Amino acid sequence: MERKRLMPWLAAEAAGCLALALVWRPEGAALTGAFPFAAMGKLLRRMSLSGALGNAAAIALLALCTVLPLLWLLVRIWKRRCKWEDALLPILSALIGSGLYGAVNPGILPRWLGPAAGPMGTAVLGGTFWSGLAAYLVLRALRACGTADGGRLLRYGFFALGALAAAAVFGAFGACPLTLVSAIRQLRAANQGSDGLGLTYAFLALRCAVSAAAYILDLAAVLAGWDLLAAWGRDPYSPETVAAADVLARRCALTLAVTALTSAGLHLAQLLCASRLYTQSYALSIPLAPMALALGALLLARSLRAGKALKDDNDLFI
Repeated sequence: MERKRLMPWLAAEAAGCLALALVWRPEGAALTGAFPFAAMGKLLRRMSLSGALGNAAAIALLALCTVLPLLWLLVRIWKRRCKWEDALLPILSALIGSGLYGAVNPGILPRWLGPAAGPMGTAVLGGTFWSGLAAYLVLRALRACGTADGGRLLRYGFFALGALAAAAVFGAFGACPLTLVSAIRQLRAANQGSDGLGLTYAFLALRCAVSAAAYILDLAAVLAGWDLLAAWGRDPYSPETVAAADVLARRCALTLAVTALTSAGLHLAQLLCASRLYTQSYALSIPLAPMALALGALLLARSLRAGKALKDDNDLFI
């Protein structure tokens, strides 16, 4: 599968994310696990207050969303494909129902989660659901990969890289701009009437740019991995495959180096201007996963190069 089939989808996602960042004005909790529970809760509440018919429709929609994981579980049982990880489905169903009900009736969240939850109650329930869903999908993916043949495993690899590419695009063109908009709104609200906010705005934008650049570099590495899988599918020991592995190793190393340097530079610049900034952030991030990926890509490139040399030597005797 060539990369050109993936690029239009990523471009459309980037455009959609930028459009969302321009028109959506989320509260702080909406940037976390509250999405889409907060928006669904407002919709259901509006439907419920519209009258008896709207209230019945809201109850029906809430019930339908709640039972979706249970319906999938019944399908799995009926097809005799139920595995131990499917035990998470009833838990996911309960989390959907409680999250939506809590979003419709936020007044009950302090009784459920304690007064400390406050306005973040929907985000707490939503974040728990998303982590449970991620665990279920990871377990399903591990089981599928463990029993797949070479062709299916290659398709799973393309699917995984496509998901990573979509996540990187959302991070660069969706999450970063939305976080910047939210940070600017909070800064204005907390410092109404204050002068000299320009430098703080500049650092907020710079922090957003650094984060977006890291996502874009991640995307470049993912696309290099896509090219490697495509070349591998045609011929694992071709010069094209070896070259693609070298490109992947170089991009992973570049991503790691640029991310580390820009983060350190941002922290240093922020420290030098600390007395003039109204808000600061010194989050320490140790890129263990990118380091492991860069090392793995480098080892893979050298292994493919050695394997191709050995294959070429064997071909000379044949």
